[in-house]
Amino acid sequence: MVVRPSAPGTGQRNRRNRALALGVGFFLFAVYLLSYRGGFHSVDEVSMFAVTESLVKFGRLNTDQIAWTQWTTSQREAQGFFGLDGHVYSKKGLAASLAMAPLYWLGWVVSGLGMLQTASLLNAIITAGTAMLLYLAVWRLGYGERVALSVALLFGLATIAWVYSKYLFSEPLAGFLLLATMVSLLVFGQEGGLWRVSLAGLLAGLAVATRANNLFLVPIFWAYLLAVSLATPRHEPRARPFSGRPFVSSVLLPTGYFLLGLIPPALLLMGYNWARSGNPLQTGYDLTIFSPNWLYGLYKLLLSPLRGLFVYSPLLLLSLPGLVLLWKRHRAEAGLIAGVGLVTVLLFSLWASGEGLSWGARFLVPIVPLLSLALAPLLERAWSGRKLLVGLLLGATMLSLGIQILGVTINPWVYLARLQAELGGEFFMENTAALTDFRTSQIVGQLRSWSVSNSDLAWWQPWGFDAIAFGFSLALVVLAAVNLKYQFLKPLALAIPTLVVVYVLLARYYITDQQFGPFYDGYTRALETAASQAEAGESALTVAPYHYHVPMNRFKARLPLVGFAPSPPPLPETALPLLEAAAAGRQTWLIPVGLPPGALDNAVEQWLATNAFKASDEWFGDARQIRYGLEPPAVTRPADITLGDEIRLTRLSLTETAPAGSILPVELVWTALKKPGADYNLFLQLLGPDGTPVAQHDGPPNAGFTPTSTWPAGQEITDRHGLALSPHLPGGEYQLIAGLYNPLTGERLTVSSPQQATFMQLGPVTIR
Repeated sequence: MVVRPSAPGTGQRNRRNRALALGVGFFLFAVYLLSYRGGFHSVDEVSMFAVTESLVKFGRLNTDQIAWTQWTTSQREAQGFFGLDGHVYSKKGLAASLAMAPLYWLGWVVSGLGMLQTASLLNAIITAGTAMLLYLAVWRLGYGERVALSVALLFGLATIAWVYSKYLFSEPLAGFLLLATMVSLLVFGQEGGLWRVSLAGLLAGLAVATRANNLFLVPIFWAYLLAVSLATPRHEPRARPFSGRPFVSSVLLPTGYFLLGLIPPALLLMGYNWARSGNPLQTGYDLTIFSPNWLYGLYKLLLSPLRGLFVYSPLLLLSLPGLVLLWKRHRAEAGLIAGVGLVTVLLFSLWASGEGLSWGARFLVPIVPLLSLALAPLLERAWSGRKLLVGLLLGATMLSLGIQILGVTINPWVYLARLQAELGGEFFMENTAALTDFRTSQIVGQLRSWSVSNSDLAWWQPWGFDAIAFGFSLALVVLAAVNLKYQFLKPLALAIPTLVVVYVLLARYYITDQQFGPFYDGYTRALETAASQAEAGESALTVAPYHYHVPMNRFKARLPLVGFAPSPPPLPETALPLLEAAAAGRQTWLIPVGLPPGALDNAVEQWLATNAFKASDEWFGDARQIRYGLEPPAVTRPADITLGDEIRLTRLSLTETAPAGSILPVELVWTALKKPGADYNLFLQLLGPDGTPVAQHDGPPNAGFTPTSTWPAGQEITDRHGLALSPHLPGGEYQLIAGLYNPLTGERLTVSSPQQATFMQLGPVTIR
């Protein structure tokens, strides 16, 4: 029978240990602020952030704003899938996106803060919180204050947890939830309280909602629950969790409460799956990509120069003998750590898909807190004066700390991208020399990449050294470190300078961080101009797959975006529902970046040219903002007007009554009498009672995708245009005219019917 430890300490001692745990959290968070970057490193982060953005801004679950990922990446790399409604949904778990939501909302509503930059603090907070939990777990297991502090700080600074505190991956949250599940059950075993069992079930369920593979770990936590329920406490019998029949009180009742806690996250996950795919059990992942070569996978995850957990966190090698020592004193906890670690490692050893661009074994980040906990027995012996063990721990710590400093200082993706270009191979260097040749190690690569141009620190970038941001960050680290040592500030008092520093840093980086381009760049101005014209329910389209992070950080208006990639026609069939949904209102906008009118690789603009009514086309820096009307003309009538001796207007469709502020649609059907000798533009004007233009639109037919010089004789060409009417236009009757002209000379084609003129009378239009 396992002997459980008693509940720790007196009230005063308990308060001190809780204060120390908070002090560890504040100190590590201050360190993470010093190494903060704020921004994306991987498309996985983009996918989860897009869910957060849609939820907070629009109450939706889709990720249409990054639909381009479905066409620019391979199926194995694609971050989403098309649901039954035609919208794009992320394959990632929902919990990380929900955890980001409060920070996103804060960045959205507070002027001068960026949504992405604010949300990028999530894993810094979570990793610091995990260290706090580690301190409490070690203390709860009966180890001393120095051991608990050492475990928490080693986890936070000498493992890959530090590097992943910078990113928006879901693994740190999964690690926090797994550790929190264990702590809840540990405290239940010491103090009782069935609500703690339900809390543990809730936390375990949220871990599954974070990463679906954690479902395989739930039985291990249930077994741990049974172990702590059946153990005999060393303190007073009245403190036993249950009384009565042992099987009911120690097995059935805890199991029921644990399952009760699992229900809410299970319903959340199944509801999310249903909304995405129509199947409560379908996550969007291909669960068939497993490999029987698990030994190769095991080597890759633990020892390879590309991914090895023990290569990137050498200190964690000592968790193996530490686990043996832990087994002698705390068998239930040692069994839990071993079970969770083995199942996780084995599962991802069989997983054939790569981890993407990562720092060590990203998939194993969730078990790093538990492995760190196993260091406690070794640290206890070291603190008792065993010099050999002290030297071993000190050497492993310094090596691990140096490796993490390399990881947080220089952007790891710079070297990995270069290495992938050199080695090629399968998905993210799977089955390449990078897995066996230590000369290609990313750790060595970080040293080779050392330069300000590759910096991953927000205050040290090619555009300058931000001495103010660095000073504030460093001052907070010093304050938190001194307070951790002397405990002269209460946690609430320490929270105030922490919040001040966070605000100062985020406000500065919002303006100075050039990874988002110049402040208030052309792309942002184009988006905001579109938002100022939009009505409720309307959306905008973008063709800017390398600028997706700009609106995700700066664009605060509630105008939904649908993101496409540059591509020649025809568009993929999966793109059509998204375009048709965007074309369901009165108007829409297209904002491409770096693509001139009529670009052959802008299939979205070509689709809009034939399905909408282009009213304006304006450059904002290297971005264009194109406005389209979507309501079709109300009246169609035949026409017989010849322009020059080259082109004839054979049919005309327009709306004869329109409200001010709307887009007046005009559809013209042309027939070339012979191949035109130039590329003509159309001018469309609405004339007031005095003959002065009150609205005008110029542009080539079909937005330049069918230049007039390419028209074969006798073929009908349908040409759509829109005329943007000012909302301040007085009501009354106006005249609509149009014509063709050579943009190189400005010369208009003569209209020969019904009379000689330089423009066509298309008819009266009444403005309401």
